Amino acid sequence: MVDNPSQDKGLQKYLSDIADIEPLPKKEEKELLIKAQDGDKEAMDKLVRSNLKFVVKVAAKFQGRGLSLSELISEGNLGLIKAINKFDTSRDTKLITYAVWWIQQAIRYAIYEKSKLIRIPSKAVSTINKIKSAKQKHKAKSGEEASIKEIADEVDINKSKAKSLMKQDRDIVSLDKIYGEDNALGRMDAHQVSDKESFYSQNIDPKKIYYKKKLRDRINKKIDELSPRDARIIKEYFGFGEEDKGKNFAQIAREIGLSRERVRQIYKKIIEELRKEAVDEVDIDYLLDL
Repeated sequence: MVDNPSQDKGLQKYLSDIADIEPLPKKEEKELLIKAQDGDKEAMDKLVRSNLKFVVKVAAKFQGRGLSLSELISEGNLGLIKAINKFDTSRDTKLITYAVWWIQQAIRYAIYEKSKLIRIPSKAVSTINKIKSAKQKHKAKSGEEASIKEIADEVDINKSKAKSLMKQDRDIVSLDKIYGEDNALGRMDAHQVSDKESFYSQNIDPKKIYYKKKLRDRINKKIDELSPRDARIIKEYFGFGEEDKGKNFAQIAREIGLSRERVRQIYKKIIEELRKEAVDEVDIDYLLDL
């Protein structure tokens, strides 16, 4: 779903308005949390505002699943409020470490409601995840898409079931992951919590997230004009696959049988062509962190 022009303009203004908001010091945040949980509206507003940029960053990860970025942000903000109300103030951790989970769940639930996704048990979700993993491993090893039979054999299920599960929407959300978790932080392992703390410490520019989405759309259009080889290089570099994780030149070179330098040259040529087309007057190097 794409924002209409009026929504798009409003979103840009919102992102500009929150761009310079700084996170609160831990001590002040804790004091505000106690007040907010006691019903202090001003404290709640200040806590919410101080974390709006992080909601945008989380929301941006869910684009392309049926809701506009504006809708995703709105739902994420509701998750943030819920996290503030539920946060255990005796914990020696930043709010965002806990809130990220609630923001994600609020967004996932909204996507679930919007898309009217099929309610399936956790066991089926687990099998679907195994199928995805098997497909990725097979392609990484052979460079080709796995057949239904190969997937079925790898996951140890029959072909009919494999075919049925492979047709399920890749964004199906298990109800078990939407409901029934009061102690979210307790479910996170140490590695995940560490990642969230790192996430909080990042200098997030919400407007940059917005324009990167614009750039991604522009790149997708450019891909249609490229040869299959060049299109693959761009897709792999920017991570336009299921995992949404980009690869470096060396990795791409190994996969397609070219030298690292040749892959870099092809990438550079395409980027130079993109530079000739302004992305809403925003510097492409700024967006690509070049």
